[in-house]
Amino acid sequence: MSGPADTGWPAVGRPHRETATTARRWSLGSIAGKTMRDSRPGMLGIGGLLAAMVLVGGWTMLNTYGTPEARAELAAMSTDLPPVMRGLYGNPVRVDTLGGFLSWHYGAYFALLGGLWSILSLSSTLAGEAHSGSLDLVLATQLGRRTIAAQKVVAHVAALGVVGLAVALAAWAAGALLGRYDGDAISPAAAAGFAAGILIRSLAAGSVAFALAPIVGRGASAGIAGAVMFGGYVTYSYRTVVDALDALAWLTWFSWAAGHVPLAGSWDWPALGLTAVACATLIVVGVEAFARRDVGVTVALPLPGLPRALKGLRGPLGRTLGDLLPMSIAWGVGLGLYGIVMSGASGAMAEILDESPGLKAAISGYIPGMDLSTAAGFLQFAFVDLGLVVIGLAAASLVASRCGDETAGRLELQLATPLTRARWALASSAAMGLAAAVITLPLAGSVAIGVVSVGEDPTGPAIGTGVLALYAWAMTGIGVAVAGVAGPRRATSVVVVTTVLTSLVDLLAPGLGLPDWVEQLALTHHMGQPILGTWDATGIAACLGLAIGGALVGAWGMSRRDVAR
Repeated sequence: MSGPADTGWPAVGRPHRETATTARRWSLGSIAGKTMRDSRPGMLGIGGLLAAMVLVGGWTMLNTYGTPEARAELAAMSTDLPPVMRGLYGNPVRVDTLGGFLSWHYGAYFALLGGLWSILSLSSTLAGEAHSGSLDLVLATQLGRRTIAAQKVVAHVAALGVVGLAVALAAWAAGALLGRYDGDAISPAAAAGFAAGILIRSLAAGSVAFALAPIVGRGASAGIAGAVMFGGYVTYSYRTVVDALDALAWLTWFSWAAGHVPLAGSWDWPALGLTAVACATLIVVGVEAFARRDVGVTVALPLPGLPRALKGLRGPLGRTLGDLLPMSIAWGVGLGLYGIVMSGASGAMAEILDESPGLKAAISGYIPGMDLSTAAGFLQFAFVDLGLVVIGLAAASLVASRCGDETAGRLELQLATPLTRARWALASSAAMGLAAAVITLPLAGSVAIGVVSVGEDPTGPAIGTGVLALYAWAMTGIGVAVAGVAGPRRATSVVVVTTVLTSLVDLLAPGLGLPDWVEQLALTHHMGQPILGTWDATGIAACLGLAIGGALVGAWGMSRRDVAR
């Protein structure tokens, strides 16, 4: 009997099986592995952003509070903070040390940015694929629904672990390289505990979206989870000012883990464990909801009816805008909550600076030309940079929703009418621009209310929030151009990466002493100081050019390629 070698054909089966076995061993050929690969842009982007914020925060501490006297005033200021400011910045523990300053001054930003990424990821990991129809092929295999959902969650937790590793390494490096006085050194254990706190808080926000997504869909679950996160942050911040909020503060994870400040030597693992248990409970709810419900069948939330022009009865512009409006309103409400908190807190900051001339002089030297004792100056310093990152992520979600028409096959039905591909690309791009403007309207109103509450003119700050709409238009223009030329599946990732890289360049270049041309590459560097009434014509032109040029490039690309390719 002849063996395989007698056939004259090479024996290629064994190497193929070994490769497949190795891939399965490392989860590269599994649902979890694919999900990890799909998560790489967001994982690397948010990990790089948070790590850079840690390093820049350490650099700020070194340069702004570089003397014992400045640190003593910083410690005194944190002790004398009004309750609302204490809630906004977090629990002030040993803020005269590098680790305490990082936890106190940047802790809320870390939790909110990480939570936003987790919400975007876990709201779409199942609901988004179900909406596009790609999940049907996976469900046709022998894998059970619970297994599929569990692997999706495991992949996201693993991605969070990579982000946590980057944050922990950055915290340890900040202590080693930027520490100047006793207590500035950050041990590996403290850095790991700091990262763990950020990741569990982030997962808490994402788990809310994951639990709701199989029931109410991707957009609604992301909006509700975002409102819960920002609402919890506002509730915790104002709990000592408004008695009614104090009774609700215990419901938020911002309150549960407030005592976990490992960079300042304060540990509260039981509270962090409680938050982790809440995350696990919500994830189990999401897994069971996915396993027991029909795929893609969701419950419509009771919302006010849309006008006829927004129901798709008058062309692609109205239809796309109607699809995007609920998501835009959800983003706008979340940003509005944060805006009213920050603008209302500006009065307390003004009182603190008036009582601490040394601290005011140190801050003025670090950020010349910006008076933090005014509401406009405080908002420009404390809100705009974070707001640009958030609106960039919001623009990415709009791009993802718009591209969903193409990947899910709905666009093919529209193109069966006299509608051309180029016209659809232009109309949907215009709809995203209008949706981005809708996001900023609640923000402008909330900023105006907050500024009026401290007795200042709200006109300039409210108009200045329009810079977020300009930036969102630029990001959606980039997304439309990429979708038109390279296909819809790459567009969202490119917008996320562009948002994060732009923020990193603008954040790191001054602190690291990089050449000026490097800083000029960041679009955010050319946005001026709009809250203070100073607009940069170059930035405005660049945003409008990217928005209009992206729409035209996207329309040209759509007319030259196959749909969904």
